[in-house]
Amino acid sequence: MAATLIYEVECLLDPDIVADYDAWLPGHVRDVLDCPGFHGASIEIPETPPGERQRRRIRYRVESASALDHYLENHATRLRTETAERFGARVQCERRVFKPRHEIAPPAREAARCLNCGAPVLGKHCEQCGQAADVHVLSMREVGGDVAHSLLHLDSRIWQTIKLLARKPGELTREFIAGRHQLYLPPFRLYLAISVLFFALQALLPDKESIHFEKPDAVQDHAEKQAAQASEDLRKELEKQGVTTSGKGSSILSGEDCNIRILDGGGKTKFEQSMSAACRQMKADGGKRFAEHFATTAPKLMFLFLPLIAAVALLFYWKPRRLYAEHLVLFLHNHAFTFLLLSVTAVFSTLADLKFTGSGLFGLAAFLLYCYLPYYVFRSMRVVYAEGRFKTTFKFLSISIIYFLLLGVTMLLALVATMLSLS
Repeated sequence: MAATLIYEVECLLDPDIVADYDAWLPGHVRDVLDCPGFHGASIEIPETPPGERQRRRIRYRVESASALDHYLENHATRLRTETAERFGARVQCERRVFKPRHEIAPPAREAARCLNCGAPVLGKHCEQCGQAADVHVLSMREVGGDVAHSLLHLDSRIWQTIKLLARKPGELTREFIAGRHQLYLPPFRLYLAISVLFFALQALLPDKESIHFEKPDAVQDHAEKQAAQASEDLRKELEKQGVTTSGKGSSILSGEDCNIRILDGGGKTKFEQSMSAACRQMKADGGKRFAEHFATTAPKLMFLFLPLIAAVALLFYWKPRRLYAEHLVLFLHNHAFTFLLLSVTAVFSTLADLKFTGSGLFGLAAFLLYCYLPYYVFRSMRVVYAEGRFKTTFKFLSISIIYFLLLGVTMLLALVATMLSLS
């Protein structure tokens, strides 16, 4: 099929990269020609007036506007990223499209302009920035198609990021530190997306250990009678031995009326009153609101926990000195993988509980994944920090101890904050 349009790319070069760019350019052009619909290309060297930067012009022959649209949507970003990574701002490119005269709009009709950058738009996408020409409020069908395309497309950054995160510990962090950002999701966005997936999955899967504060009436009456009888028997036994009982204990929690006391004597503090009110709320609804509030409070505190543990890592990697952001990115990636692994193991554990033929294999797989997690973190530290096994083992164990201590404090704060939100 004969080409119906010319796609022209003209680049302005810094003097120090001309030789390198001329050696690299033919291979880049061949990569573009491998894309569907491209039938040939020519490389031109325009005459340059003295004192001006040299130019290189590449004219591609494309069979149709739809083929060019497909290239701009699926391949242009990747190829332009490779050029930017190699030459950076030392090369500046302008792009134009030339069509046969019978496809040009009538003179009275002004060409549409891109709403993003203002350049003329001759096809379905802007040749300068790649934005679609048809910008409108999407219908639900279009939204669903866009989401499905983003998730299922083989070239999607989501799949490339998750594949590298899961298969090669620490490599995603190294790619980010090296400045290769375009092909992967940003660390905070990746962590947020996977953590949302994890907590949503926890809400969908059946609970194995739900919180229950209510008992059926008959069972509750029987339990209360047994508790009262046991208390009376204990009181009589103590009196026989000459011990006087006042009937007032100093326990922190009385299960009958949620009378929470931190210290004996005096009136209740505002904190104790709030905790008692939260306890009564948990008894009233079986802990349902508590579980819902905790599921929203814990992730917020984790955002405070991650920067804190990244600061701890600075104490262990002070020579050679590393940027704080490097430690933070590593912890974000490791936590993203942890949530991903916990999501998979939650599904496997649920399948194992169904007790069908072969369901035990899912339980074994979940156990092996749990065992793999410490190795993953250890391996990621070796890859990112490039230290020996002995040093990495010592720092891994030391940071792990501090990590779990701080995590315990964080979760305790989450529990207290959750109970106070119920009062």
